[in-house]
Amino acid sequence: MLIRNIKLPFFCFVLIFLLGCQSDDEIVEKPAELFKIDSKIDLDQKWSKKVFSDISLGKQEIVVDSDGIFSFSSNGLVNCFSHLGKSNWETDLKINLSAGIGKSFGSLFVTTLDGGVYSLNSDNGNLEWSSTVNGEILSVPSSNGDIVAIQTTNGKVTALNLRDGNFRWEYVSVLPSLSLRGTSTPVFDNSDLYVGFANGNLAKIEPRSGVVQWEVPVTISKGASEIERLIDVDSRPSISSGIAFAVSYQGDISAINVRSGGVIWRENISSTNNILESNRNVFLVDEDSEVKAFSGLTGISLWKTKDYRKRDLTAPVKLGNYLVVGDFEGYLHFLNIENGKTEGRFRAGRSQIVELKVFENTLASLDNSGRLTYLEVN
Repeated sequence: MLIRNIKLPFFCFVLIFLLGCQSDDEIVEKPAELFKIDSKIDLDQKWSKKVFSDISLGKQEIVVDSDGIFSFSSNGLVNCFSHLGKSNWETDLKINLSAGIGKSFGSLFVTTLDGGVYSLNSDNGNLEWSSTVNGEILSVPSSNGDIVAIQTTNGKVTALNLRDGNFRWEYVSVLPSLSLRGTSTPVFDNSDLYVGFANGNLAKIEPRSGVVQWEVPVTISKGASEIERLIDVDSRPSISSGIAFAVSYQGDISAINVRSGGVIWRENISSTNNILESNRNVFLVDEDSEVKAFSGLTGISLWKTKDYRKRDLTAPVKLGNYLVVGDFEGYLHFLNIENGKTEGRFRAGRSQIVELKVFENTLASLDNSGRLTYLEVN
């Protein structure tokens, strides 16, 4: 009897533990299973190759335009490939790179974690200049042909001269006590610069002087704890037809009048993905990988799909009449832009897709194993 009395509590403990584990498993939502589709899209894979081994700490972007396909590796290699997949040039900077690539006015921009900014000639990869800003750089620099704007994780936006990398001005935002480790890429539109910050604000800055025209909240924190008050604007804002669209983590997507800074509409959504604007509508993947479409003028929901929930989707890109998103298993999904229905699918690799870029009728896909795949839509 004594032995049984000893074993019973132990058995109960084990049973409670196992039930607890089972309960935890039920709480963790599994990624949505892919459903079969009849593809309506004719895709031709032109080429695929490894361009790096280790993904960078910051935003790993590629550039695709008429000059070629530009990529970089965290160990300092910057590459340019032709649209046929042949190497045009390769430059080894022999440093660890944290973020890139930005391309403007014939120059490429890559950065290091300790504030290094490097400008390369996009025609041949030759180093034009290097400079240093104060802070960690995890987002891609931008240029308007006069300055290069860089945001660092300490809340600073620094402007460097495009021609020689010399310091022009600096703006410092007020950081919250706790924020995500990431920053928004500055965006130029017409004669203005727009930057999202970790405090949940979007700012409009005059690029020549660095004078702030307005800084308004994309969302207002209502959380009780420090973690619940994380409302970083880490995605790249989108500017179109006099409206700036920005979204925050654990917050909202807001449409802001660029002249007055007044909020036109605001809808609750959490995301760190870049916003896509097309034909006065905005498209966004939220933190649960639900794809959502809104009217850019009114904020009215046009459609949404949960078909890829928890599949770690990329930000959407537009290719013809389709939105394209990549997922954690290397699949590319082609959604009808009018209704969100999936009409095509292609597996570009076996690793998570981290970046998509469109040029004319082609699509470049980069995954976190370093595989760059180039597709053509016939």
